[in-house]
Amino acid sequence: MPKLLGIVGALVICAGLDLLWQCRHEIRFWISAYLKVFRAMLRQEEPLHVFPSKEAVDKRQGAIRFLLGMGFTFLLGPILIALSLTLMFYKNL
Repeated sequence: MPKLLGIVGALVICAGLDLLWQCRHEIRFWISAYLKVFRAMLRQEEPLHVFPSKEAVDKRQGAIRFLLGMGFTFLLGPILIALSLTLMFYKNL
């Protein structure tokens, strides 16, 4: 049972990495958009003029894929692996 949880955890991490790979263009777009807004705020400019247009934002629909990928890769997968290791080293089971 513990080894199975470890394998499932590794598969969940792989699924999360695949989801993150699929939405890499959206991640790059939003990071560059937020950096432009931050630079505009530092220069005392109006940040809304720098932010991408509404049409460009409407084309970006990868938020759920990104959140699932982050959750699988950095939360659910490691929890399953840690649970597997805990059960494996627990002697009284």
